[in-house]
Amino acid sequence: MEKPTFSQRMKSLGLFLWNGETKEFLGRGGRSWAEIGLFYLVFYACLSGFFIATIAVFYETIDADNPRLQGESSLLKGNPGMGYQPMPDIDTTLIYARTSEEDTKAYVKSINKVLDAYKNESLNRVNCSDLTQPRTDSDKACNFDFANLTQECNEENGYGFKHGQPCILLKLNKIFGWIPSIWDEKDVSDVPKVIKDVYLSDRIWVQCHGENPADEDNLGDKDQIKYFPQQGFPLGYYPFKKQLDYLPPLIFVKFSNVTHYTGIMVECQAFGKNIALDRSERQGSVHFELLVEPSNK
Repeated sequence: MEKPTFSQRMKSLGLFLWNGETKEFLGRGGRSWAEIGLFYLVFYACLSGFFIATIAVFYETIDADNPRLQGESSLLKGNPGMGYQPMPDIDTTLIYARTSEEDTKAYVKSINKVLDAYKNESLNRVNCSDLTQPRTDSDKACNFDFANLTQECNEENGYGFKHGQPCILLKLNKIFGWIPSIWDEKDVSDVPKVIKDVYLSDRIWVQCHGENPADEDNLGDKDQIKYFPQQGFPLGYYPFKKQLDYLPPLIFVKFSNVTHYTGIMVECQAFGKNIALDRSERQGSVHFELLVEPSNK
């Protein structure tokens, strides 16, 4: 059997695309194309209708103002974790504080991305005179005192990095409806021993320390670790209930006198009656490494 020539192949292809004698396009006549087109039109119309109905039913089960899973049913199990900045590289928890302007740029940019939202007040937030109690009866979020937060840690001094005294920004993860519970005068004996001598019952207390005895020594005296605007998160910013323009409270922790040229493992913990601390799971705490190397060695 002879192999068809190139011209014969092209002629067969042309007939397949359009056969003038039988009036067929791609091997099908007009009636066949009409039937198959109608079939797919009905098929995809039914498929689209089923999809739209499924989405409609799904949205009926969702509350626009309240998440479906809360508390122990949520992913965070009602226990907030803590985050920190700067973190210009998500692949490492090392904060490498060198004092040259070029070296501090990435860290300053990382902190600025968080702080930009805090610089301006919003008409949807209110100035709260009392931040010592949760505001369970209000649908307005409190304004945040940006000037007080940045009194010693600010962009002008490179958030302390320019002077070898790095400032680390801390915040608690937002959990819808979570209300912090703190120890008061009645149960002060239950306050963890590590903070019993300094604890105040008007906030979620925060304390940073070295993870090991050597790290503690290299961090310097505890009074040289400073917290701005205060040592802890004010209760008045809780609970979070999707208030318009809500901003969670922030803390700057300034490490004023750490040992230079030494890697230090640091842990910052949030203390409250309903905050579980688990170092292995990083619950209620955050870990990072700190290395300060002045550029004028």
